[in-house]
Amino acid sequence: MRYRFRTRCSNNQPAVVTEKAARWIIRGATVMLSIFVLLGGFFTVQGVIDWRRAAESASWPTVSGTVTKSVVTSHSSTHKGSTTTSYHAHIEFDYQVDGTTRHGNRRTYKVMGSSEAAAREAVAAYPVGRAVTVSVDPEDPDRAVLEPGQDWANAIPIAVGLFAIAFAWFVRWLVVRKLRQAMQRMKELQAIGIDPMASDPAAPLVPTELKPTYHDDLPGAR
Repeated sequence: MRYRFRTRCSNNQPAVVTEKAARWIIRGATVMLSIFVLLGGFFTVQGVIDWRRAAESASWPTVSGTVTKSVVTSHSSTHKGSTTTSYHAHIEFDYQVDGTTRHGNRRTYKVMGSSEAAAREAVAAYPVGRAVTVSVDPEDPDRAVLEPGQDWANAIPIAVGLFAIAFAWFVRWLVVRKLRQAMQRMKELQAIGIDPMASDPAAPLVPTELKPTYHDDLPGAR
């Protein structure tokens, strides 16, 4: 079974590809690009959820609370020999709803920076023991936030997710378009008797030589 994708050759001819090879290339590209679609979908859905909650939190009722933990946490990741460290202000607090003490750990739904200075500034603003005002979701008292509302940065995860999805579909469209051109070129060359998959693309298609068959039992046979 022979199929392969021949790229541009020395005489600058367009690429050619068989239909079977094109189908496998499209399948492989679709599987790989599906990762971008899934990641994009995740970021988009999560971004929309956070956007909605951030907007709704501005009108949530408030109760009194107390900060129980306030520390700076860090996370390091290494890529191609380069290490990047992100910082986060981890703040926990207790509050009461209908006489029941509850525990929360979300400072805001807004998209915050990951610099060490920003994290330390937030921790300094919420020292342990500080009395705080807590916005509580009336439909779920266990969901609470210290800084309600939203800003333009909440749209970033949504934009990233939509871009990833659009990028994946564009790449797939581009791959399919190029493969269709290559298949069309293949058919055109075969139509004029050229085998583009041969070691010498300029070699004409030569039909298999037919050798005569002799039968001794036929009249007049030698």
